[in-house]
Amino acid sequence: MKKRWYKKSGLKGLMVCLTIVALVVGCVCGGASILLMSKGIRPLDSRKYVDSERFTENMYETSHTILEALGETEILNESSKEDLVDLTELKEGKSLSNKNTSGLAYKAGDLTEWSKGSWDRSVNVLICRRPDSSDYYMYYNDFADKIISGELKFVWGSDEEKLSQEYTKDILSMLSGEEYAYYDDGYNYSGIRMDDVEYVEDADGNVVYTNIWNYEPSGNNDAALKEEYKPDGADSILDIVNNNKEWNGNLQKAYQYLYAALVKYNNAVDSKDVLDAYAQGNTNYKYLYVDTKTKKVYSNIKSVTFSNYKKIMTDIVDSNEAFMVIEPKQQDCMVGMENTLDQTLAYWQQMIENSGPAGENYIYCISADSAFPVLDYVAQEKTYYDKFEPWIMPLLILTGVGFILALIGLVILTIAAGKTNKDQEVHLNFFDRWYTEIAALLVFGIWIYGVAIMMQMMDSGDMRMAGYLVGMGILGIWSGAWFLMGWLSLVRRIKARSIWRDSVLRHVLLFIRKIFSKFADMIVFLSNNTVSRIKTIVAFGVFVFLLFMATGLFVGADIPFFLLVFVVTCWVALYYLLKKAWGREQILDGLKKITDGDLQYKIPTEKLFGEQKKIADYINHIGEGLDAAVENSLKNERMKTELITNVSHDIKTPLTSIINYIDLLKRENPEDPKIRGYLDVLENKAQRLKVLTEDVVEASKASTGNISLEMTELNFVELVNQVIGEFEEKFEERNLKMVVHFDEEEAIICADGRRLWRVLENVFGNVSKYAMENTRVYVDVKVDRPNVQLSLKNISAQPLNISADELTERFIRGDVSRNTEGSGLGLSIAKDLVQLQGGEFRLYLDGDLFKVTIEFKMK
Repeated sequence: MKKRWYKKSGLKGLMVCLTIVALVVGCVCGGASILLMSKGIRPLDSRKYVDSERFTENMYETSHTILEALGETEILNESSKEDLVDLTELKEGKSLSNKNTSGLAYKAGDLTEWSKGSWDRSVNVLICRRPDSSDYYMYYNDFADKIISGELKFVWGSDEEKLSQEYTKDILSMLSGEEYAYYDDGYNYSGIRMDDVEYVEDADGNVVYTNIWNYEPSGNNDAALKEEYKPDGADSILDIVNNNKEWNGNLQKAYQYLYAALVKYNNAVDSKDVLDAYAQGNTNYKYLYVDTKTKKVYSNIKSVTFSNYKKIMTDIVDSNEAFMVIEPKQQDCMVGMENTLDQTLAYWQQMIENSGPAGENYIYCISADSAFPVLDYVAQEKTYYDKFEPWIMPLLILTGVGFILALIGLVILTIAAGKTNKDQEVHLNFFDRWYTEIAALLVFGIWIYGVAIMMQMMDSGDMRMAGYLVGMGILGIWSGAWFLMGWLSLVRRIKARSIWRDSVLRHVLLFIRKIFSKFADMIVFLSNNTVSRIKTIVAFGVFVFLLFMATGLFVGADIPFFLLVFVVTCWVALYYLLKKAWGREQILDGLKKITDGDLQYKIPTEKLFGEQKKIADYINHIGEGLDAAVENSLKNERMKTELITNVSHDIKTPLTSIINYIDLLKRENPEDPKIRGYLDVLENKAQRLKVLTEDVVEASKASTGNISLEMTELNFVELVNQVIGEFEEKFEERNLKMVVHFDEEEAIICADGRRLWRVLENVFGNVSKYAMENTRVYVDVKVDRPNVQLSLKNISAQPLNISADELTERFIRGDVSRNTEGSGLGLSIAKDLVQLQGGEFRLYLDGDLFKVTIEFKMK
């Protein structure tokens, strides 16, 4: 494995530090550049401050502030302190007549002083409905005094006099808390009538008010105000609304007009303070605003009038000051500084027309002393501009270099993340093994917190650049380190493919999936109509019914809590019952499988508990014992088979010698006929014993599968024909007539020809030995694709009092008396050999009818 320098731990740590340093340099210099540009300092701009874009913006903002203040203070100039200000004229923007024309007016001096203070909106006003459906307005304190003194009295819907005194305090308390409202949809359900108050009467018993409710403002602009000054011709605004026909029923409108007047006078007072701040001697700006229609002149230049304003403007234009002269027509405008375009002049014209008191009939001039002798805001900004303008280009260059180097470092660290020179594995640290979402929220939260503080510092407008850079550097290190930590952890997780694996969402989804799986299992479990489950469900239903009936009577008002406890208890009980029922079915299913012969089966005990788990363990141990017993039985069977095979092999050697010596004795041609007879008997018995021994050996091999087969393709029909020809003479000796039926189609199968010949030889030999003489033997070969079947039927000479399965066992013969030749192994060998070659061997007995079928798959 080729070693890479960037995979070394020490170099990776150094690269992290260098990347953070480069990132901090980029962030600090970039932030400083943004701050300087926000102050109007532009790169590659070496102009003076008065020719800069920032100075133009400052002059525009100052002009806008001055012109708005001039418009706001006009209201103070229109009236003297003792003049009346009609609130309707003021609200509707009409010229002030200094008369009370609408019935609601205040002195201009009173409105001015009132606007300077705080406006108390805690006044409680009552609306009293008269019998003639008109309204009378009264302060709550005045109404309560009249009720307490007996001047007014509540009359109740009932005649219980004693209740009236008790409830009077309650009604007053409700009115004091402004809790009575009026609803248009129902008179009897509004105001004090809600509490069974029929009406209010005076001391003489006359009905004064049929209903009373609290005044409800829609907002601050129509709230009831504590009146610090009296309106013209009345003690309060309520007197005007009560006694003036035009204002009766319009209390809300009256308060709206009063609030609007106070706002206008408050703005005028504030604007006067603004103009004082721009008075001559307090600022480096000079302004001159002329209303060409009314010939009014507004300026902070002393002794300027309509007659001499043009001369003063000419002096300003001829001076070295930076100035602007704006008139409605653009060709009349003059600009004494750079960085001003035609669209800038149009922008100024629109602003002056909308902000100034003269509308479109104006001439406006503003200038700034280029020496900036007054230490105002514009002078401070000029100092800042001159100091930091040379920094802007170096800062931008350092910003670019820092971010490029940080990007290079980030790329190298990304490639090397999680890798070492020792192996190709991805190595995760402690933090990389945290849940993905938690790690992301932690890193992102801390990182974005640092970025937020950085942005706040940039917006703070702090002119002390050194402290700004230090703070930005510290926060840059903090946020940069957390950013790298999060980024490299993300890269390692991607390389290790652990983002989704360690995700909280994945675990939540798996948990939900598990819950749904359990729920689905429960549904499947309940859908099976077994007796145990029916009993469980019925028992649970009875339990739920009794629980509900028993506890529902004692719950009282806490129904939600009872339902929650009830549902949780029912679900726990149902889960327990179903778990027990499921455990019983698992045990029953295991017992059935073991009973069916699957002795290796083990009942799963992981999800069982208590006695069910013990029972399952005992059953598993029983299965192990039975399996051991069966294994022992099979072992004994194998030992018996091996014993038979070994004995057969041991018999073959002396038997071969006996046969050979019998043959030698016969060659001596003994003359005594008895001796020749004895030799014939010996030869027959020896040959029979030899055949028996060979059958035993072959049966043993066939039953254990210890035979090598040479599978080839052969014609099954042709092979059966050959066997029939071989046994034709033997069948004729016993007068057995063969009835043969073959399909004309060839039947090619894959089998061992020698072994299959032995099968057919055994089957046909069995027929020739045990078939009843003078009967027919039916031989059918039927091709039924994809199979070919040989069927052989005959009538047994001896009664067949055994089953077909017993007849295919070894050493079992249909001739119980054993008068015929045979070892009782022929059919057993035939069956085993057919099965070894992939065929099926079936035997049928019906009385004395013997039928055997052999079936193979065709190629």
